[in-house]
Amino acid sequence: MLNKNDTDFQQSADLVKHSFERLFVALMEQTADRIYIKDTKGRFIFVSDALARTHGFKNHSEIEGMSDFDFFDKENAESFYAEEQEILRTGKPVINRVEVETWKDGTTTWASNSKVPLRLESGTAMGILGITRDVTEEHLNKEKLRQANETMLDDYASAEKVQRVMIPGTIPTVQGIEVAHIWKPMAAVGGDIISFPRPLSDDMLFFMGDVCGHGVQAAFYTVLLKYITRRTADDYSGSPQAFLDSVNTRITNQINNSFITGIAGHFSQPQADGSRHLHVSHAGHPHLLILRKASGRAESVKLPGSMVMGLPGGNAAELTQLPLQPGDRAYTFTDGIIEAADPEGNEFGMEQVTASIEASAAQTLQQSLDTIFNKALQHTGDLQQQDDITLLAFEVTQPE
Repeated sequence: MLNKNDTDFQQSADLVKHSFERLFVALMEQTADRIYIKDTKGRFIFVSDALARTHGFKNHSEIEGMSDFDFFDKENAESFYAEEQEILRTGKPVINRVEVETWKDGTTTWASNSKVPLRLESGTAMGILGITRDVTEEHLNKEKLRQANETMLDDYASAEKVQRVMIPGTIPTVQGIEVAHIWKPMAAVGGDIISFPRPLSDDMLFFMGDVCGHGVQAAFYTVLLKYITRRTADDYSGSPQAFLDSVNTRITNQINNSFITGIAGHFSQPQADGSRHLHVSHAGHPHLLILRKASGRAESVKLPGSMVMGLPGGNAAELTQLPLQPGDRAYTFTDGIIEAADPEGNEFGMEQVTASIEASAAQTLQQSLDTIFNKALQHTGDLQQQDDITLLAFEVTQPE
């Protein structure tokens, strides 16, 4: 431990005290900061060499007796003077206040100013000690960052508007089939998509996709998917498996470091009693439940295995055909609803999704989806939504 009574320490302390003026002058000559002492009228008494050079003088003595009014525009100089008079009046210093400097030639710079009052032992104010540091570059960088953030937020808002118009887009009106959906991105935009790529057809061709990831990049890929599914649907052969394979071929190599799960299907023409078949295939998206009106029970459909989209050589699952009677409902959804977790990390899960579907069987189709979504939110408690959540449901209705 150092002892302040040590001889070496005492000698060093005495040397510093006796050399204080010379050390202060050395500091004023070498520091890059603009250090100054002003009298009570704002006139420079002593300044650092850096301050003198800033104002175009070679020697600090040349600036003595001058004031801010000699260098800055009148309004700027008046504001500095008023600030310093307030410091002298109240005794309250200004520390690291960032202020704009407007020079007489119109140039604008930014500086961090610290100013403290200087007083005699009697307490009488004798002037101001100030330190000014140029922070123009930091300010400009901060301003560039602010502008970049504003641009990003504007782009985000535009992307949100585009997605809300695009998803799900035009829903076909098909007699005997009711449609409901919920699309809730985690943020303003998301990576889930619902698309009806043949809005004028009577087979209700649909596609639901989930792009791996969130935010703007995932949202961009949904726009790409919307375009590709629409183009692919122009040549739809009646096979959702072939449809997904074609979408996969077109989108592979178009997305970087990502992949897509998807499900697609269409409905057959109705029989005399209103019954239909749902023809469906998927690519890494096996979530499909059928609510049977007769039993009130929701059946989890075991779909054949498949690969996700966006990877070379991936194939969609073989076709599955599901008979649906009037009153039966089909539900599909992205994994955001299943993986919605409470504060302890317990997921909402398929069992609760199934139970919510059965519990809402007497509600309208849209009310049923609202119930499922709200139960998932209740499960998560105060936690924010952790993933995009999208639900899509169909009901075969009684023939008129």
